Amino acid sequence: MRRWSIVIGAALVLLGVLAILNAVLGVTLHIFWPLVLIAVGAWIIIGITRGRPSLPREQASVPLEGAREAAIIIHHGAGRLSVGAGAALDQLLSGSFGGGLDASRRLDGERLVADLRVRERDPSRYIFGSWRGGWAGLLDWDLGLNPAIPLSLRVEAGASETRLSLGDLQVRELLLKTGASSTTVDLPARAGHTRMTVESGAASVRIRVPQSVAASITVRSTLAGVRVDTSRFPGSLGSYRSPDYDSAANKVEIFVEAAVASVEIS
Repeated sequence: MRRWSIVIGAALVLLGVLAILNAVLGVTLHIFWPLVLIAVGAWIIIGITRGRPSLPREQASVPLEGAREAAIIIHHGAGRLSVGAGAALDQLLSGSFGGGLDASRRLDGERLVADLRVRERDPSRYIFGSWRGGWAGLLDWDLGLNPAIPLSLRVEAGASETRLSLGDLQVRELLLKTGASSTTVDLPARAGHTRMTVESGAASVRIRVPQSVAASITVRSTLAGVRVDTSRFPGSLGSYRSPDYDSAANKVEIFVEAAVASVEIS
């Protein structure tokens, strides 16, 4: 891969130089695009010779501060994001954070609100990282959340691979906003009533509802490929519902708004 990256960079530089020569000799090709080719090719070659970028990775936690419920907002633009149960009872969350963790929090009565972002947000540190020996793993996050309190979870993911294993958590509200990504969500098994909203662009989203949980599903899509397990959730034309939804002790209300996406609910 490294050798081919150097070859690609060198080829772009060569194409740029030849295009400039053609422009100088009177060919109508505009000189701007050859310069772009040279710049991109040079960037790739320099990045390869400099090797893999360096980003901080840290273990961090957010204390619960006596809160009885919490809202967590996760901004994760690239890499892999994994969320599940696992924090200690006196913590809201704990985990490993590639790129470092920038966490702001406020206590509103008995409700703790935490906003999580990557600390290292300078794109020059990892742009074209795949040409520089790869940045796979550099921005990976692995979070464990507190399973003992009701949670509201908002996840904003970009070009990432996201796995939300919420089966043992008390997530009552879940908002998932995702772009060019792959996302798998295992919904809570014993959270009572959960509301889930999905806003998806060019993404693949798989939602798994535990067998003991009923569901009401509404889908609005344009070019999305949507597949719903109608043996569990009968319906059609974007509206599906478990036969025992009204009487179920644990249920989830799912609303999906998708563009160019693949959505599977089972």
